[in-house]
This record gives sequence, structure tokens and C-alpha cells, in this order.
Amino acid sequence: SVIARTEPIEFRQRHNNDARYQNVLERLKNMIDGNDMLGIAATIYKNATYVAIAAKVTLDGAKPSLEKLWCVQDCGLVVSPDQVRAQIEGNLVWGISMALYEQFQLADGIALTDNFHNYHLVRNQDVPEINIELISSELNPSGAGEAAFAPAAAAICNAIYRVSGRRVRQLPATL
Repeated sequence: SVIARTEPIEFRQRHNNDARYQNVLERLKNMIDGNDMLGIAATIYKNATYVAIAAKVTLDGAKPSLEKLWCVQDCGLVVSPDQVRAQIEGNLVWGISMALYEQFQLADGIALTDNFHNYHLVRNQDVPEINIELISSELNPSGAGEAAFAPAAAAICNAIYRVSGRRVRQLPATL
């Protein structure tokens, strides 16, 4: 971060000493393997599920284009890894849609967006490569649903800042 004068993962590691939080960040750092100019976001969802996400964005004029997402999630004991990965993928896609596409329009308190024909959702061709690492432990299972949604959108917006120098102040993100 330009303001913090440190890399985003290092900044988060320095300001939270929770062992599980540190672990998801360290694993994310290993996953991205030196890629720079990435947006990073991390959360502890409902004090139980730990998530760290990195996003790579390129710009085509004022239009951000998402190139890749990395996600590490620790939700305790993982009973069905394929189902948990599916939940995480769904959350990541939802985060992409919220960050880059979805917009509900109002005019004088009247909904202009009245159906899906004028409400843009992310499409398959808009979804980049997604890499997910699950951390399974003997801790009680915690939620896998919704945990990655908010940090996905935040990582995308942070990636836009990293490549453009401009903060995203409203969604969907444009410059």
C-alpha cells in the first residue's frame, strides 16, 4: 500500500496476530508466488471462518478486467471438500458480479431496473481462472457459504487501486 508503505499481506500480518488469520495470509502469499500489483483482502467471517483473497486486474481504458483470483479459506473441519469449493466459487463469482457488473437503478424513487434484462450479472465468459486452497483442521466446521463474497469484491477493488492509483468509491467499479 502506498499510504502504509508496505505490501498488503505484510500490513495485514503486522496488524493481526491471530494464528489462523496469519496462516491464511501466509498460504495466500505462497499461492501468489511473487505476483505483484494484486489486490488483497482478508476477513474473519462471523468470528469463525478465515478467508484471504488476491485479485489480478488489468485496465482497458476506464473498464477494469479481472484476470485471476486466488482464495485461501479456513472453515475448520472440511467434511465435503468438493461442496465447500463449490460454495467458495459461488461466493467468488457473486463478489465479481457485485464489484464489476451489478447495478440497481432508481430515478425519483422508482425502480428503473425492473427485471434481469436490464440488470447485468457476471457471465461465464467474465469469470477468470480461480485458484482455491482449503485449510482443513480438527476444529468444528464453520460456515463456508458467504464467507468469501465480501473479501472478493474488496480484493478486486484493491487491485483496481493497485493498477490505477484511483480508489473505487462505488460499485460497480469504473474509473
